[in-house]
Amino acid sequence: MSLKKKIILSMSIAILIIIIITSIIIVNVQKRKNVSEEIAQPDTTPPIIVLDDTYPVKVGYDKQLTDVIVSADDVDPNPKREIIGEYDVNQVGEYNLTYKIEDASGNVTTKDFTLKVREDTSYTEDDINFKDAITNYKTDNTKLGIDVSKWQEEINWEDVANEGVEFAIIRMGYQKGFDGEVLEDPYFEQNIKGCKENNIPVGVYFSSYAKTVEETISHANWICENLKNKGYENLTIAFDWENWSSFNKQGISLNEINNIADKFMEQCENKGYKSILYGSKTYLEAIWKNSNNYPVWLANYVSKTSYQGPYKIWQLCQTGLINGISGYIDINVLYNN
Repeated sequence: MSLKKKIILSMSIAILIIIIITSIIIVNVQKRKNVSEEIAQPDTTPPIIVLDDTYPVKVGYDKQLTDVIVSADDVDPNPKREIIGEYDVNQVGEYNLTYKIEDASGNVTTKDFTLKVREDTSYTEDDINFKDAITNYKTDNTKLGIDVSKWQEEINWEDVANEGVEFAIIRMGYQKGFDGEVLEDPYFEQNIKGCKENNIPVGVYFSSYAKTVEETISHANWICENLKNKGYENLTIAFDWENWSSFNKQGISLNEINNIADKFMEQCENKGYKSILYGSKTYLEAIWKNSNNYPVWLANYVSKTSYQGPYKIWQLCQTGLINGISGYIDINVLYNN
């Protein structure tokens, strides 16, 4: 090969190498640009504050208002919270204040409210007899039932069945506080046995303090495996997370708490069970953004709920009375359609 041809070949190879390297650089730059753009999407969603126009506390109240008045951001797990205004929890009176929350992106939400410091902040709810609940809420489209746990202690399920209970939701397990162990409700076995013996259909619920997706999946696995080992299949498992007075201090964003609930229910369904989300009207409206992903068990203690979202079960009171149980029970309405 002549020297001229060698030079031309070398130049061609060099040009080809330059083209290849340039293409690789362009592709990598574009990838980095796409990733950067995705990461750098501005957070323009303001935080939320779950607060009415008034907030009552008992004189001598010893907790920080920014800890117990629930507020959260969609992505920032530790937004800045503050109370603007002067108040004295050791002095009975009314104090006009502003709650302010700001996330890491600078989005701010404020809420004006009146702190009412009182000698007595207790309130009472009317007792509701289960027979009266049947009269008021039983239709061709509904079933009336109860939910129970160790707090009801010994239950005479034959008497309960004779009262017209058409289903029961039994606490199977609970987490013993944040980062705590998972335990079976000490009355679970005898409660589910009593229901079976008296032909009362059952579902179960789990009381969670989960702070991460990994934790909630392990809880779902625990309850599903225990149900399977005991021969209980085709049950509906309710996810119950309601530790709101401690929520602010846990460093959980709105997206994270929703993922925690979703992953629990998703894992239960992956294991062959049905699942449902339990929540009060307040937190279903404010916190549970993904509540439409699964059926809802609504808690709202009124004679007629104003909740606008879809729900499968309505827990209408926590002061129910029924033969066979010595203390209060929760009364529920299950909608067939």
